[in-house]
Amino acid sequence: MLRLLKDNPWFFGGFAVFLLLGIALLWYPQGDLLIWLNDHRTPFADVFFKNFTKVGEGYGYGVVFLALLIYKRRAAWGIPLLGVVVTLVSWATKSLFQHPRPYSFFEEKGLLSTLEFIPGVRINKGLTSFPSGHTMAAFALFSFLTLCFPRKPWLSILCFAAALLVGVSRMYLVQHFFTDVYSGALLGISLGILAYLGLNQIEQKIQTKV
Repeated sequence: MLRLLKDNPWFFGGFAVFLLLGIALLWYPQGDLLIWLNDHRTPFADVFFKNFTKVGEGYGYGVVFLALLIYKRRAAWGIPLLGVVVTLVSWATKSLFQHPRPYSFFEEKGLLSTLEFIPGVRINKGLTSFPSGHTMAAFALFSFLTLCFPRKPWLSILCFAAALLVGVSRMYLVQHFFTDVYSGALLGISLGILAYLGLNQIEQKIQTKV
């Protein structure tokens, strides 16, 4: 485990900074960060986050799967399995905690008028906010990817930035609170590491038998 961290200091170092800074943000009143982001919207950010959030969906997994088929075929087959596991964990945790989505939260508080929503973005409602499934999926995917190609700083930085931006997009689009994003990132990176370790064990067993 320590070797994995040492081989990918940029990704896991960035994640450690995110965790530490996130502790301070967790103390902010629920919804304040979303209101701040909503007040600082720009036309460019609207378009960017509306589209980039899809990296935490099947689109991102499909692109990484195809890339791994070219550069690291055995690792590619871990992507569909990781996607299934992330989907199940996301469904199970959302069903367990049943936290209200930002729309439902602000509606109950009578504060919906303080927010502006981006045209063309379907706003999720109900009790499926915690944790953020998109953030979980992104951190699982990109932690797995960076582990597949150790000691490549540029890739580690790119992977961490992509995962973090998906998390930011969920708040910018008024789909999740920071607590949802924070927990989703923790769960996602844990699943990504476990998937990589599991894949390594399978490969070692196959090589031993051969």
